[in-house]
Amino acid sequence: MKTVSGTLKHGLKIGDKTHLEFVMREPTTEDLFEAEDVHGTDTPLKFKGALIARVLVSVGTYTGPFTFGMVRGLKPVDFLTLSEKYAEAEKLGEG
Repeated sequence: MKTVSGTLKHGLKIGDKTHLEFVMREPTTEDLFEAEDVHGTDTPLKFKGALIARVLVSVGTYTGPFTFGMVRGLKPVDFLTLSEKYAEAEKLGEG
């Protein structure tokens, strides 16, 4: 499994701890179908959020599973960071 990593500016709060460092894996075709099942493709932002939730491996010490609601609760700058890293992770499967 190929992964990319990065740091969130504001982080993901889980319980009483805010996590900043994250690891994301390359997406699979199954991830695409599952994200589509959750939100369809007619709402691209929700589809991307569902997809990101599926490919997140860890944020800080939390290793998932991640939900759409967790991703939805992020600050926009952190969602943008994850979106950019998702694009990078997507390219891992092209080699």
